[in-house]
Amino acid sequence: MFTVDETVYTLKYNKKKLKTIELVTKTSIIGEVAKNNGILPYQTLETLFSAALVEESTNEVVKQSIAVEMFDKVVEENGLLTVNTAIIEKLQEDLGFMFR
Repeated sequence: MFTVDETVYTLKYNKKKLKTIELVTKTSIIGEVAKNNGILPYQTLETLFSAALVEESTNEVVKQSIAVEMFDKVVEENGLLTVNTAIIEKLQEDLGFMFR
């Protein structure tokens, strides 16, 4: 999904992570998606990214503090809309029930 320093990372969401993210952001993720036509606030994207980032080859979770630092780098390299789209698509893949 994203490559940083020659390491490939992906995002993995589940209901428990979704609950944690909504607790941290103090908002409904699907509500934000609907309200903003799929364009999420920067802080929400950063939280969605940092809470779900895993190294693809090992499936090892990236520490949130490191993932937060990586988020800015990924946004700079790929563009904010590209990262936004990737996060929304991964949410749809992992938590499809939210979009039905």
